[in-house]
Amino acid sequence: MTLSGSLTSPAPRTVGNLLADYRPGWSLPQDYYRSEALYRAEMDQFFLTEWHFAGLASEIAKAGDYMLFDLCGESAIIVRDAEGRIHAHANVCRHRGSRVCLEPRGSARRFTCPYHAWTYNLDGSLFSARLMDGIDHDKLGLKPVAVEEFCGLVFVSFAADPTSFDQMRRDMGPLLRPFGLDRLKVAARKSYPVAANWKLLVENYNECYHCAPAHPEFARTHPTHMDGDRMKPLNKAMVERAQALNIPTDYVDTVGEHCPPGSVDHTFSRHSLYDDVVTGSDDGKPVAPLLGNLAGYDSGAADVYIGFFNPFLIYNDHVVTYRFIPDGIDRSVQEIIWLVRDDAVEGRDYDLQRLTWLWDVTTVADKTIIEKNQLGVLSRYYEPGPLAGMEFYTRRFLDLYTSRMARAADLPA
Repeated sequence: MTLSGSLTSPAPRTVGNLLADYRPGWSLPQDYYRSEALYRAEMDQFFLTEWHFAGLASEIAKAGDYMLFDLCGESAIIVRDAEGRIHAHANVCRHRGSRVCLEPRGSARRFTCPYHAWTYNLDGSLFSARLMDGIDHDKLGLKPVAVEEFCGLVFVSFAADPTSFDQMRRDMGPLLRPFGLDRLKVAARKSYPVAANWKLLVENYNECYHCAPAHPEFARTHPTHMDGDRMKPLNKAMVERAQALNIPTDYVDTVGEHCPPGSVDHTFSRHSLYDDVVTGSDDGKPVAPLLGNLAGYDSGAADVYIGFFNPFLIYNDHVVTYRFIPDGIDRSVQEIIWLVRDDAVEGRDYDLQRLTWLWDVTTVADKTIIEKNQLGVLSRYYEPGPLAGMEFYTRRFLDLYTSRMARAADLPA
């Protein structure tokens, strides 16, 4: 028997189809965590267009000092030139594409590609191309990468047309100035490999609904796991203490739809610790010298975002910052950097174990939580569930993520 006619193949699934499946106020559908095509689109359309914290300006204090910033297969050389300006260059030789810099940090008068010895000045211009005459040096310099310095913090974006820092400088500069962020140094840096999709790391960081059951060490010094009504009297008392010490307590919320067009997202909020707690530590007692121009402790801490992927938790005596690094569809790295005043001396002014204890033990616990979350969202039984009110910032991340991924709606998923 011969069958006539033909079967019509279903239309290929697109990123737009996935976006249509998202229900605001609920967790993401399963395909968001297992689609290889979506992951590639995320890197190009979302992750690599954002600003990322790359390090401190003090890490490249002298002319020729440089550090590399690597992300999702891209690499930037961040260097200070002889005039004191900071540049960022794509770490790609203009001859045949080799990596130019191989060491993660150092100092150099010029950059020489180890493959064929093309040499570049600190400003990225081509200095020499060995045994090659007649080429246009002006057109063969290292390609620039967007870089910004703000309050001693250096940010990089691989976007061709990144968002502006202008509004953020006006809003955030006065709020951050008392903390002396331009006078910090790296006290510790630690990476935590996580067997999970990068979005689960960001979702977890942005809510404290899980803090009471999952982080008893955090919850005994930070009341931020409590609902708004119970937080109000603590925050009111903290604001009074902060005002007496000239510590800013303003609230800035310019993320996603609240952000001016063309501006980098940025937020500042200050919340209370418990009344008898002055910083994030094992016992709530100080772990390092006071930052900047601060005259004392108000039992508060500031949550700061500069760009959506750069959370800074600013205590009065140290700063903790996180990086979320994709390493494949089901692998990520969570990096923590602890910052202290630049004249603080380890062993005299701070004990490294006490400084890092709280957020190390919290992140180790988060690693377990997130990896179990990854296993669950890949189960045949998984379906999106409703978010709690305390997961407001996770919802905001998901809303922002889906709105920006709309730029890739026609790509296959």
